[in-house]
Amino acid sequence: MGKRRKRRKVLLRPKRTLPKIFTCPHCGAQLVSVKKTKNGYLVVCGNCGLSYEFEERQGWMHVDYYNAFVDLYLEGKISPPAQTPESQPEESESGMDDESL
Repeated sequence: MGKRRKRRKVLLRPKRTLPKIFTCPHCGAQLVSVKKTKNGYLVVCGNCGLSYEFEERQGWMHVDYYNAFVDLYLEGKISPPAQTPESQPEESESGMDDESL
């Protein structure tokens, strides 16, 4: 009589997917998202406000728009937004210096 064959276990690997949220090249926060607009795609950072709008291109995915965004930033074609006066430290409102007390 013949031997029974052993069954091999099939290892299922999780399907790899592309990320939906990316790292900002300016501030380093993981808050960059790519959104579809009427005219194309908008890449914007939720932390520092760095953004750029691309025309829609055939065959491009979200990660392609993000990579083009990073390339433009590193080339200096996208500049970070100017800081508002609210984020800068305020001077003392009283007209007296601390040293004169």
